[in-house]
Amino acid sequence: MNQTPQFQPHVQYQTNTYTPYPLPPLPPRKTLGQRLSAAAESGLIGRILAGVGVAITLSGMVMLLVLAAQAGLLRPEVRVAGGGVLAAALAALGIWIGRAPAKRPGAVALVATGIAGLLFDVLATSTIYHWIPVPAALAATGAIAGVGLTVAHRWDSQTLGLMVSIPVFILSAIVNGGIDDTLVAFLIVYVAASTWIQVGRGWTPMFLVNTAAVVLPAIVYGAYPADPWIAASLALAGAAVIVGSSVLLARTNAYPELIALVAGAAALPLIFAVSELGAPAAAMLAAGAAIYGAAAFGTVRVAARDVRVMWLLPSAVLLMLATGYAVDTAYQPSSMLAASVVLAGASYAARDLAFVVRILATVFGVIGVLMLNGYGAAAQVFSPELDSRSTYASLVMGTVLGLIAVGLITWSWATAYRKDALPITMGGAIMSLWLVTTGSLSVAHLVTSDADAAFRSGHAAATIIWGAVAVIALLVARRLAGSDRAVVLTAGLAVMAAAIGKLFLFDLATLDGVYRVIAFMVVGLMLLGLGVSYAQTLTTSDDELAHTS
Repeated sequence: MNQTPQFQPHVQYQTNTYTPYPLPPLPPRKTLGQRLSAAAESGLIGRILAGVGVAITLSGMVMLLVLAAQAGLLRPEVRVAGGGVLAAALAALGIWIGRAPAKRPGAVALVATGIAGLLFDVLATSTIYHWIPVPAALAATGAIAGVGLTVAHRWDSQTLGLMVSIPVFILSAIVNGGIDDTLVAFLIVYVAASTWIQVGRGWTPMFLVNTAAVVLPAIVYGAYPADPWIAASLALAGAAVIVGSSVLLARTNAYPELIALVAGAAALPLIFAVSELGAPAAAMLAAGAAIYGAAAFGTVRVAARDVRVMWLLPSAVLLMLATGYAVDTAYQPSSMLAASVVLAGASYAARDLAFVVRILATVFGVIGVLMLNGYGAAAQVFSPELDSRSTYASLVMGTVLGLIAVGLITWSWATAYRKDALPITMGGAIMSLWLVTTGSLSVAHLVTSDADAAFRSGHAAATIIWGAVAVIALLVARRLAGSDRAVVLTAGLAVMAAAIGKLFLFDLATLDGVYRVIAFMVVGLMLLGLGVSYAQTLTTSDDELAHTS
């Protein structure tokens, strides 16, 4: 018989003990000399030295072209010829050394210095010495950039492109003696000529640098232009170049959304440049909106939706600003609402951009209605006095466009989201009622010069219109079925309830005399007619049901 061993308190039991493993020794820290040697072997030191060499050499060329001219050192022909020969020699030497792929990292710096130096030489020849006209200098700039940067394309070297673009961006203003139309045009031509070497490459940094090279000088010049027309034209050309470049590059770039987003910055110079043009600024802004719009809608098969949205948003901003410049202050709400109508109509054919276009149409419509109210539409509901910034004619036009915009936008949203069609329709109906009220008052003020009579007759007409719209909606609802009938019926009842509420809560206290009588009698007759009509419908339905049974 087995016995269970009993616990003996004085016996020591062996326990498991874990001895921690010793940590591996840390690798010895490299000395400064070892780190420098490793950097030298990897080529880092060589690239740093080459980059510094490019900066110093190009600075020397700028001094040769600018400071030597200011100090009267050497003859102008010697300065220009010497700089050109040196730049060409450096470019040729770099191309010769770079025949071997192993030697190209060093050759890149020589070629970049030579190309940038030739560009500076051409710029100085036109702006400092005036030996060649500006158009010829711009043509030479495009040729040098296009041919010279062929090496960057063949060597697949973004470093070479950046070593040219960055110095040209930073130092060209010094060579030119400031930022003017010639410098902006020079940089636009350079960026346009250097775009093709980026096609098929993922050279995002070069696109960012080139965009900055166009946008920043154009903003500075556009803010204080010597000639507003030239500034606006250059800004429009710069936007076309940058947007066109982004369309070409976004297809093969790893970050197409970033490319398209950065391209939106090209709209900023145009906004600054047109500020002094007055009404013609609308045409310039509309042209800029068309450029971005073409990029958004013309690349359906080659660009993703998110990328095209990035192009569409600047187009909408420029279009909104264009509406502000297009007309006088009194009609600015109407122009904004007209743009909303166009966008709401375009949403039906916008395909995958329909949602974004619908949002933009709604934003334009809301802003337009708010502007209309701010310019006197809201004030005339409570007082016959009109805001000095507007006229009754402009308010009537804004009301008509507002009703069209609200109708199209409501229909667009309700069609896209049928499950939420009822609240969407109700929201549109409420906005339409408000526009009908303000529009009735504006029409009344146009018909008569008696402000008090116009105020009373306008409110009476608004109440009657509300009731008429409700009657039409309820009669139409009789012929519908299912969810469509429910939506129309609910909307009609809501409008009728609003008309009755306005009749007792506002018209009864505000109107007097014949206007009050007319409003009450017309609305009352409408309700009687609706009651008879719907009673007949119910009787007919009961008879049909009994006959069927």
